[in-house]
Amino acid sequence: MIKQFPIDGSRDALWMATAVPAPATSTLQEKTSCDVTIIGGGLTGLNAALHLTKQGVSVCVLESKSIGFGGSGRSGGQVNLGLNLSPSQLLEKFPSPAGERLINLVINTPDYVFKIIADNQLQCDPVQNGWIQGAINNSSLDSQIRLAKDYATHGCHLEVLDKPGVSARIGTTLYSGGLHVRNAGSIQPLSYTRELARTAMAQGARIFTQSAVTGIQASADKKDWTVNTNQGQLISKHVLICTNGYTDKLVGGLAKKVVPVRSILIASEPLPDTLRAAILPGEVTFVDKRRLILYFRYDRDGRLCIGDHGPMRDAFRVEDFNGLKKRVLKVFPQLSNTRWDYHWGGRVAMTKDTLPFLYQIAPGLTTGMGYNGRGVGMGTMMGKALADSVLAPSNTATDFPLSTPKSFALHQFHSAGVSMAVKWMALRDHLQSM
Repeated sequence: MIKQFPIDGSRDALWMATAVPAPATSTLQEKTSCDVTIIGGGLTGLNAALHLTKQGVSVCVLESKSIGFGGSGRSGGQVNLGLNLSPSQLLEKFPSPAGERLINLVINTPDYVFKIIADNQLQCDPVQNGWIQGAINNSSLDSQIRLAKDYATHGCHLEVLDKPGVSARIGTTLYSGGLHVRNAGSIQPLSYTRELARTAMAQGARIFTQSAVTGIQASADKKDWTVNTNQGQLISKHVLICTNGYTDKLVGGLAKKVVPVRSILIASEPLPDTLRAAILPGEVTFVDKRRLILYFRYDRDGRLCIGDHGPMRDAFRVEDFNGLKKRVLKVFPQLSNTRWDYHWGGRVAMTKDTLPFLYQIAPGLTTGMGYNGRGVGMGTMMGKALADSVLAPSNTATDFPLSTPKSFALHQFHSAGVSMAVKWMALRDHLQSM
């Protein structure tokens, strides 16, 4: 079951082995037109496509590989609440009413994702049993208490757990406490993405795979956009770029707005009932929230799926996962004899201010990306925000505010910079846990 070098982050993922079949698609080989062209067949682009087609908008989606090839088909599949900034910090960056709308979006994200799944009968193994964030020490727990109070002022109750409380929920005494978000959970991310594609196509969307975009040009009168692929061409009034961690140099300067870091994951053999009763017994999703996070969840077959940071390359080796396995045993030593059946990984798009951005590059050319590890929930919400920006372009009161993201200086050296930052954060995490 274990693959030797190189491990392919898409082909070798657990999700590829257990996902629903992908809908039949074709390659763009003609010149055609539509109202909106979407570049990127991941969950952001497909949520935008579904939202638009339900409003009668004609949509074409261009995907350079296969549906869900990128992070949408490789992530841990956790459906979480929150961004990397607290409600108070969001209000400082986006004063009301924009900040309040964004906070409400964040609070409602898990329920919104699961409602889309239920309303459209998406077959993606949804589990809404809650999400727990563990605090490694009392200082971290104090920060969580402050965060819970901050959310409470906006009508959102986050349950603060003491040491016995968090130990009972996750099955280890390692943590001083934690936060419990009741309405969060998990899904099978590749199935979710494929089901979004299937449903959008049933609504009239045209999806073209193996159709890499080679160029985007505005018309002379700036009223339309021409999007070229190797074999075809699309003309539309609006173009939405939804490439996230796989953003390239197609649009000048856009790639410098995000830094793609790698997240690696492993999945165990199906665990016996004795271990499942002891480790995450309520099948909650769990995050060890330090500078370098560790995240856990079960799949439908009782496999424990765990993620961590990875090397700064797309081809993985089996030995790349050794550090992750050691970290896992510090949390759950009872897994020492467990077989690890799947190894995979992919890119996570990080931004300079740790927030996603909805950015109008030019009239009719808009992008949304940069989820900083919260891609399932935030990517879903960004898809709706991008669709809303098309449906009501003169309405600036979108749930996700428009902004101009900052570029990373010396972006061409980001791999070395990220590697150094990871080592520094690992050292700080180690010192904090001593």
